[in-house]
Amino acid sequence: MTVSPSPDISVIVPNYNGQGIIAECLSSIPAELEVTVVDDASSDDSVAQISSAFPQVRLVCRESNSGFSAAVNDGIRQTGGDFVVLLNNDVRVSPEFLESIVPLFADESLFAVSPRILLPNRGDADEGAKTGFWRHGMFYVDQRQGVPEVSPILYATGCAAVYRRSMLEELGGFDEAYSPFYWEDADLGYRAWKRGWKTVYQPASAVVHRHAASVSRLDPAFTSRIKARNGLFFVWRNIEDKRLLAAHRRWLVPVLVRRIVAGDRAFVAGLRDAWRRRGEAAEARMRDSAHRRLSDSEIFDTVGIRHK
Repeated sequence: MTVSPSPDISVIVPNYNGQGIIAECLSSIPAELEVTVVDDASSDDSVAQISSAFPQVRLVCRESNSGFSAAVNDGIRQTGGDFVVLLNNDVRVSPEFLESIVPLFADESLFAVSPRILLPNRGDADEGAKTGFWRHGMFYVDQRQGVPEVSPILYATGCAAVYRRSMLEELGGFDEAYSPFYWEDADLGYRAWKRGWKTVYQPASAVVHRHAASVSRLDPAFTSRIKARNGLFFVWRNIEDKRLLAAHRRWLVPVLVRRIVAGDRAFVAGLRDAWRRRGEAAEARMRDSAHRRLSDSEIFDTVGIRHK
């Protein structure tokens, strides 16, 4: 199959200070695809570079920096394709990367697809086949390696994913509570699974990701704090299974004590940040409950998360 010129596919590339990396991304995207770059108030010369070198690309410029979710949601509102291709500005695609993905959407229950996402700085490890694990009352995301066929996964990572727009809009897009970054894509995929909407991995398609080329420039203590905050917020926002929540409550204090002893100030700060927003998480979880079709246990079993 060859993807023909069509307004049914919209490519969205969020950008923040990507002057040194985004040109490679945009150059790799097939010319027949509609591309929108949402610049999240960059302080470098990204906008000038894109305007000069890629005049065919639609450029949406945000006035203030609000993070990944807000930038992507702006892109969703500014485009109209039936399918949304989301790419980080540090991802390079092949001309045929959509050929084995688009046909999968003939399944009307399919929400999103992830290709193989190869990390050259990690020996071409693949971060596309997302799963997770539940341990000591805490939830962690992970990825399987060497998955040979189309398979259900926990979520499509936001660095390279294809979404069905109608479902994306019904979910309200990415939850900006996770801003500036981390866990928003896991949350989106999990909320889709709650409604019985599937996400799958397609190993026949592959992209290359210069992992965290933008985020790696930030203070590691800050990024670790955001990861901890958003990981806890994810549990409080999404998990309803009484047994899982009981384990979470039982282990939270011991885990906190262990992190304090280890000098993990980022986790402690992240927990404090998440705790202040626990009411917001609970309200969002209650809203989602009205649409739930699959239990947490059913979702875990479907995507291979051990939780016994």
